Formats: sequence, structure tokens, C-alpha cells
Amino acid sequence: MNKDRIEILRKKIEAAKAVLAQETVRQQKVKAKLQAREFLAVGAAVCAYASRSPEFKATVSEALPVVTDDKTRQFLVSRGWPL
Repeated sequence: MNKDRIEILRKKIEAAKAVLAQETVRQQKVKAKLQAREFLAVGAAVCAYASRSPEFKATVSEALPVVTDDKTRQFLVSRGWPL
């Protein structure tokens, strides 16, 4: 009888671990989605303001050397961002 109870409790623990893992993955996906939305909104605002303010565009351009991916760098240059 004790062995049955222990086995039932072990199964409950495993089920709880599975639910916890699923929730962790769900929360990570939500966090990534919100981060992507934030980057999109802020990026759009920065680009819009930079198109109206050459001084601001120059300031933003100072941060662009951190972009190391060649394709991304080429894209930015093709869109008028000095690197």
C-alpha cells in the first residue's frame, strides 16, 4: 500500500514538472514576442524621427558600428545609414 502511494505521488510530481516546463516555455515565448514588439515600436519611432532630424540621425549612426553582421550592415548602408 505504501508503495502504491509513493508511486502515485511520483507520478504527480512528474506531471507537475511537465506543467511547469510547459509554462516556462510559454512565458519565454510571451517575453520574446513582447521584446520583438518593443524593438519594432522603438525602431520605427527612431527611424521616423531620424528622417526628420539629421542631427539625431548622426547620433543614432554613432551606435551602428556595433552591428557586425555583414548582411545587416549592407542593408543599413543601402537604406542611407552611414556606418
